[in-house]
Amino acid sequence: MTPPIRRTNFVPEWIDMAPKIPVPRIDWIARKSLDIPYGEAALQKLDLYYPETVHEQYPALILVHGGGFIQCDKRDWHLYPGFHALREGFALVSVNYRLAPTSPFPAALDDLKAAVCYLRKNAAGLQLDAGNFFLYGTSAGGNLVAYAGLDGGATIGRDDDFHVKAVAALCPLINFNDWVKQVPWYIPLLPPVRKMLVGYAGGVSRKTGHPANADSRIKGCVSPPAFYLQHGDIDWGVPSRQSVNFYNKLSESGLFKEGDLVLDILKGAPHAGAGPEYLELKNVAPILNFFKRHIR
Repeated sequence: MTPPIRRTNFVPEWIDMAPKIPVPRIDWIARKSLDIPYGEAALQKLDLYYPETVHEQYPALILVHGGGFIQCDKRDWHLYPGFHALREGFALVSVNYRLAPTSPFPAALDDLKAAVCYLRKNAAGLQLDAGNFFLYGTSAGGNLVAYAGLDGGATIGRDDDFHVKAVAALCPLINFNDWVKQVPWYIPLLPPVRKMLVGYAGGVSRKTGHPANADSRIKGCVSPPAFYLQHGDIDWGVPSRQSVNFYNKLSESGLFKEGDLVLDILKGAPHAGAGPEYLELKNVAPILNFFKRHIR
């Protein structure tokens, strides 16, 4: 069976179609720094790519891959939509983080916060605009960027400052307890899913209050970033109610100004990786335009 992701209208220079799951090419990007360590662990590394146009500094789109907290990589297919950001004048940062079950919650979250903090402390040398950082995460990465985004406002001005201007969370797993009740009964029993639930989250019940729930960070949040939530309406792996419920909670918090909160439901779209939707420019462009409106 041909993987549906191969139906994506890829830019030929940006993708290697030889593998069954296409792999983004980075040889076309002239200026880049690869495997920059932001910590001591093997997976605590990030890649930094620059646009063709030369400037003294760039706003940064920080991309966080998905993979159920247990797999995937900063240079796999998750990287591809970030190439559109390069065309729009953003520096692109792709972050690896420690994976479960070796490193359970909150290791991945701590890594993302540490990566953003590293980028801010070294912004001048990396030609980054420290005041204009943006998070972009898919699925498990959507959980991480939402969680870190909500926590970041409290760190503004501190030595460990990891705040960002805006967050894009794509088909994010926001609330583990709700998710168990929303998916078909057999989904949590699948081996990879079981590995995520036990290896990352330490087990999840139908009760409320799991510490990995990103929406738990709304209460007490200060100076939150703007949020763009994008979700397919036929996503059986992470149902769109995850984003709808999160959007409603963010709206009800009273923390957001008009235009700072967007819910974008993609009609006929499955989970990321199960189709081309999250890689197509028509769906990436609104997010980049949202980010650009928040550059100050």
